[in-house]
Amino acid sequence: MGLLVRPARPEDLEVLVSFWSDMSSDPAVSGLIYPPTEENKRKWRSWVLKVMEEDERQVLVAELDGRVVGFILFRVREGPLWSPHRIAVIHDLYVEPGSRRKGVASRLVGEALSVMKSRGATLVLVTALVSNRPALAFYRRMGFREYRLTFAMELEP
Repeated sequence: MGLLVRPARPEDLEVLVSFWSDMSSDPAVSGLIYPPTEENKRKWRSWVLKVMEEDERQVLVAELDGRVVGFILFRVREGPLWSPHRIAVIHDLYVEPGSRRKGVASRLVGEALSVMKSRGATLVLVTALVSNRPALAFYRRMGFREYRLTFAMELEP
């Protein structure tokens, strides 16, 4: 059957929540900023449904031999301020470990970029932690460049 990228459907949500939970549990990927608690899973699921309702093409899944193995979630939105760009943001990209290094992420990003362009996006933003070296290398290979640097500081309660 091979690799198929398609819009996510409501019946894909549970596997997507599982993937999000895996991402959120990995400190190198997520920084453990949003831990995969049951409440966060519920909120994330609700948010994904909202994004799908805005445009079903903003959440794409990758099927490998008929099984969902990854997804990308992005939004093309109008901001509150004028910009010479129509901005798209990639919020989540995940491929299950056993399906990595097979072109799945590249296909997901490629399809997402096509959708973004068709919706008028002229600037695409994505964030990856500096500790997530595989993601940094991947985005560079895909043609992304460093654009913004975010600093963080944890405060004691």
